[in-house]
Amino acid sequence: MQRFLASEPFTFANGAIGWRPGGPMDCIGPFAKVEHCPIEGTELKRTAYATGYADTCFSIPACTKVRGKYIGGFLTVDSDGAVTFRPYKRFVERLT
Repeated sequence: MQRFLASEPFTFANGAIGWRPGGPMDCIGPFAKVEHCPIEGTELKRTAYATGYADTCFSIPACTKVRGKYIGGFLTVDSDGAVTFRPYKRFVERLT
């Protein structure tokens, strides 16, 4: 699942640990790999991986796994600096 190099840690306000590629070509930021990332609408915290570059300035396409099942969605950061994984509607049933 991991697509981008993750070598430099960054801690978000909610305690999630983001990893960035680092170096002069770092255009993904601390979203290459996000450990302990809360999943919106649940009490779960999982590792989420960026699957592509930002499609807007507000979200990064990403994925995670819950009980061995792929969950697609995106990562967002709120105004307090806390990161959250938001699953696409078609994957919500896999969270229960």
